[in-house]
Amino acid sequence: MKQRPFSKPQPAEPLPEEVWLRRTDRSESGREPFFYGRDAEYGVFQSAVESLNDGMVGGGTMIFQGAPGAGKSALMLECMEAVRQHSTPQEPWVAVSVAPGDLNSPVDVMAALIDAVDEESTRLSTLTSAADSLKLERLLNLGKRLYDDFSERGFSLAGVSVGGKAHTNKDSQISPATLFRKAAELFENINFVIFVDEAQNTPVEPITKAVLDCLHRDSQGIFLVAAFFGLSDTVDVLHKCGLSRLALDRVLNLEPLSLEDASGSFRRVIDTYYTGSDEEISVWSTELAELSQGWPQHINRIGIAAGNLIRANGGAIERGLLGQALEKGTENKNDYYDHRIAAGYRDSDIYVELAVAAGRNPNGLLNLKELRNLSAQELQRTGTSFDDFLLESLHAGLLAPAKGPLTRYMFPIPSLGDYLRSQSVK
Repeated sequence: MKQRPFSKPQPAEPLPEEVWLRRTDRSESGREPFFYGRDAEYGVFQSAVESLNDGMVGGGTMIFQGAPGAGKSALMLECMEAVRQHSTPQEPWVAVSVAPGDLNSPVDVMAALIDAVDEESTRLSTLTSAADSLKLERLLNLGKRLYDDFSERGFSLAGVSVGGKAHTNKDSQISPATLFRKAAELFENINFVIFVDEAQNTPVEPITKAVLDCLHRDSQGIFLVAAFFGLSDTVDVLHKCGLSRLALDRVLNLEPLSLEDASGSFRRVIDTYYTGSDEEISVWSTELAELSQGWPQHINRIGIAAGNLIRANGGAIERGLLGQALEKGTENKNDYYDHRIAAGYRDSDIYVELAVAAGRNPNGLLNLKELRNLSAQELQRTGTSFDDFLLESLHAGLLAPAKGPLTRYMFPIPSLGDYLRSQSVK
C-alpha cells in the first residue's frame, strides 16, 4: 500500500519532526480551552488516525460508549475539530458525520462523504492563501463532479444531491463494496474520519453489515477510519451488525474523570473567564471537582452554577462565595438525577431497591441473577420483559455494564446510588 506522508499546518514557530497530534495541545487547535482529561480515550483516536496517516487502510475502527452525561459528545467534537485543524489543501482531512440510521444505505453513506468533501473544500478556500489556491482548485465543487462521474459510470444516485438535501435512495441495489471501490478512484489523496453519534441506534439489518465491512474491514482503497459514539450497549448492537474482531484497545467505556482532571477542567474555566488569586482558584477548583466526582455532566452543571454566581458578583472569585456555589451545584446535580430517573422504568422505586441491594455488596455491583431476581415481581406486575427493562435502564443512564469478564452492572454516576438510597423509606 502506498505510504501517505502527512503534513500538518505549520505553527508560528515550527517544531522539528512534529508528529500529527502527538505534541499538539488541543487547546491550541480551536477547541475550548477547558476541554480537559480523556487522554487515554483521545490517545486511541490519535493512534487510529496516525495508522491511517502511515498508509494503513481498514481496521482503524473505534468505539466510545458510556452512559448519558459521560462526555461522549464533547470528546467527539474535540476529535472532529482536531481533524479540521490539521486539514490543508495539500493534504485534506475530512471529518464526516454519518447518522446511524443511514448505515443501512451505502448510497447515503457515500453521499455523506461527498457532501463533507464539499464542505471541507469550501472551508479551506476561506482560509487558504493565494499561493495555495491552485491546490484547492481540484477540491472545490468536487461533490458535484463526483455525482456526475458516478452517473457517467452507470451508478444511479438519483435523489441524492449535494448541499444537504434529503437522500431518498434507500432501496438502491448498488452493493457497498462496488460503490466504495469506484469512489476510491475519485477520492485519491483525501483522508476521511467517519463519526457516528448515537451509534446504539444503528439498524440491525443485513445491508448494514456490508456497509460496516467497508468502514471497518475493507474500505476498498478509501483512506478512512471510523469512530462510533454511543450508549453503554453500543458494542453489543454493532456486534449484531457484524462489526467484530475489534482490537481490545479500540473499545473504550467512558468513565468519570479523575479528580485531578476534573479540577484541571474547573481551573481552566476560571482562568479563562474570571479573576482571582492562585490560592483561591486552587481552592475553588478542588472543591468543585470533589463535588462533581469527575462525572462530565456534573462538571458542566456545577461549572454553570459557579459561573453564574461569579458573574453576578463582579467576575471575581471569593472564598465567601464558594459555599453558595457548592450548594447551587448540589441542586443541579440532584436535578440531573431526577431527570435521569424519570427517563427510566415507569416506577422509579425499582431503582431505589436496586441501589440499596448494590450498597450491600462490597464492590457496589449487581450480577445478572441479582438484577433478575430483584426486578422479577415488579416486571411481572406490568408485563415488562427483563431485557426491555435492562435496555431502558442502560439508555437512561441508570445502569451500565461493569468492567471485567463477568456480566455485572453498576450505577455509572458515582453518587447516583447514594442519591437513590437516600430516597429509601426508612
